[in-house]
Amino acid sequence: MKRLVPVVLLALCFAVVVSSFAQGQKFALRVDAGALGAYKDKAGNDWQPDQYYSKGKGYGFEGGDTVDRGAETKIEGTDDPRLYQTERYSMQAFTAEVPNGTYTVRLHFAETYSDITFDGPRVFDVKIQGKEALTDWDVYKTTGGLNKAVVKEFKDIAVADGLLKIDFVTKQQSPEINAVEVLGQ
Repeated sequence: MKRLVPVVLLALCFAVVVSSFAQGQKFALRVDAGALGAYKDKAGNDWQPDQYYSKGKGYGFEGGDTVDRGAETKIEGTDDPRLYQTERYSMQAFTAEVPNGTYTVRLHFAETYSDITFDGPRVFDVKIQGKEALTDWDVYKTTGGLNKAVVKEFKDIAVADGLLKIDFVTKQQSPEINAVEVLGQ
């Protein structure tokens, strides 16, 4: 019986630590655009699959379609090429249902469409919570070519109505995105 008490106490202490850690974690939503299944990156972060948005589903895209370029597609500038081998394109928006607060939003891009071989064919704007975040955004021009990853980060994004919305505005061809992160600050 004496041995059982320390084991039970240790288990209780572990449960309290795990519970406290879980309660102290900040909100994190990571979405692998175009992916059909969940993904765990090399840092141990969980990425949710792509889905269309409807109220109560937690997150999703409005409009567009998806493509998977395949694991053989080499992506420069990232330790997790899988995030950039799938994409959502021609979408109008991405919405996340989040607790009210302040967020960091990271948008992941790589131009993987082989018919784009110069600056200019795909140009679009990105608005976060109705404010311009990227104007005349051209992934190919920014990265200097195909299959090169780039992450754009936006801090101090305020949410007061439980919805974080990212709008994509077509200028030439259609917008594309490879992954979205919404992280509580």
